[in-house]
Amino acid sequence: MGENSLEMLRQRGSEVLARRGAGPERRDTLPESAEDEKSCLAFGYLRGMGDQGRSLEFRFSQGNRKAFPYSWLGPTDYNPSVGLLLKFVGDQVYLVFIEGSNLNVLVNDGMSLYERGILRHRITWVREMTRREIEEAGEGEVTVERIRTTSYRPDEQPKGVEWLKAFQDQL
Repeated sequence: MGENSLEMLRQRGSEVLARRGAGPERRDTLPESAEDEKSCLAFGYLRGMGDQGRSLEFRFSQGNRKAFPYSWLGPTDYNPSVGLLLKFVGDQVYLVFIEGSNLNVLVNDGMSLYERGILRHRITWVREMTRREIEEAGEGEVTVERIRTTSYRPDEQPKGVEWLKAFQDQL
C-alpha cells in the first residue's frame, strides 16, 4: 500500500468516527432528565417508585459536599426529637447525623426523607438549609438545620463525639 492509500484510510476512519460522535467531544452518558428527580428545600429524590439511587450526597452550608454509596448504608436510627443517624460502612465506619424537624413527614407526591426516601434508596441529596430558609419554613415542612459527620476504624468506637450521646445505645 502506498502512502496516499494509508492517508486516505486514515481520513476515512476519522470521518466515520466523527459521524458516530467519537473523539474528544463524545459523551458516554446521557444527561439526567430533570423529570427523573424532584426536590424540596431540604432534599432531592428520584420520582419513580422503583427507582433507586446509587449514592447519597450531603451538601453542607459552606459549599462542601460528601457522598456515600447506598451499598455502604447500614443501620439507620430515626429519633423524631433528635434527628436521623446513618451508618455507612466501607474502609472506615462513617456516621452522618441529620438534625432537623419533620424528617419523616410526607412532602411532594407522598415522599418523606427517612421512610420513603433513604430507606428505599430514593434520596439523591440532603442539604443544610440556611437560617432564613428554616425560619421561613411553614408548619410541618421538612427542615435540615445541620449535618454532622465523623469516621472511625471498624475495630474502634467513636470517642468524644457529643452529638452521638442520644444514639449511644445503638452504636
